[in-house]
Amino acid sequence: MKYFAILIFFISINSVFSQRLKIRILNEKNVKSLIFAPAVGKYNIYCDTLLIVTLNKNEVVNIIQNGDSIDLKNLNSKLGTFKSLNFIGVANANYAKIKCVIPSINQRLYDDDFKITIFNKSFNIINDVEIENYVAGVVESEGGQKANIEYYKTQAVLCRTYALENLTRHILEGYYLCDNVHCQAYNGKSLSNFDIPEATSSTSGLVIVDSTLNLITAAFHSNCGGQTVGSEDVWIKSKSYLKPVIDSYCINERCAIWEKTIPLEKWKQYLKSNGFLINNYPNDSSIYNFNQIARKTYYRILNDSIALRKIRLDFNLRSTFFNVIVSNNNLLLKGRGYGHAVGLCQEGAMQMAKRGISYQEIIKFYYKNTYIVSLRALNFFKTP
Repeated sequence: MKYFAILIFFISINSVFSQRLKIRILNEKNVKSLIFAPAVGKYNIYCDTLLIVTLNKNEVVNIIQNGDSIDLKNLNSKLGTFKSLNFIGVANANYAKIKCVIPSINQRLYDDDFKITIFNKSFNIINDVEIENYVAGVVESEGGQKANIEYYKTQAVLCRTYALENLTRHILEGYYLCDNVHCQAYNGKSLSNFDIPEATSSTSGLVIVDSTLNLITAAFHSNCGGQTVGSEDVWIKSKSYLKPVIDSYCINERCAIWEKTIPLEKWKQYLKSNGFLINNYPNDSSIYNFNQIARKTYYRILNDSIALRKIRLDFNLRSTFFNVIVSNNNLLLKGRGYGHAVGLCQEGAMQMAKRGISYQEIIKFYYKNTYIVSLRALNFFKTP
């Protein structure tokens, strides 16, 4: 299976300019009923090769789970019960409105084509989408709607690189990527800011590679608090281009500072449950104080330690970059940053873009010893 997945990956890379990506959408919503209508263009609906109906702009069908099958209805009648449905756009440009009824979710717009089947008693919806349409949607979902165009170019190159480097993540499940943060957030078509599709188009086909011409792991996060971390501090595996970077651009941004208060007794019990020998400590609560001028990996008291990433997970903290200050019977965590802090800091990159720094320079700042290349050129160099 591993070699099959690798083969699929290289086939996908080599044909990327004509290829669509198969993205599972509404991945965690347990959808059992939805409304579908073309927003632009026209769609044919097929079961296998059988044409069931053609939908023009704003014509609506209801799609309802019925056991392990799918009921398809229009405004006038039931069109049939099917095991799978394919929605194929047949105009020059096509995108559709999808409104979930069960559960109720706000309407979303999606580019290109779709396939719907039943999996675990709910819909398995695959968006068969052109790669650049997908990238634009991810840029909006991950980067927001009000950034500078140079930032959107940065995010487009990152999102494209990340998608192609992770094409085999769900390959054994019949699609490439899901639409949540397990892969990349993708909430559908980008329509809120015209700079986003323009930035995506102007960087079309560009990806980031390391010194061996392999696609990088294009990690990014919201705010690093002033210093990124190496990949080995979070994911064990070291990457030559994911090394700590001092970042002054993000320190005054929205997600730069946070605080959390924890009862001191709760903190003591937590440490005790994680092997700290607190009964041997001096009777001085200041022993629990902890200071990070530069990022550390462990919280330590005497010979006891615990990984900061575990504390972050257990207490649902924004980051591992925090100081601990004991005040009366409470513990005050004064933190910086938001996210795992590996790779590009989004708020730092946004500030760099505002200051007129190019997307190429932004990428070089966060990913050391890397190159921005065209996939077409990359295929040329890597093809015997």
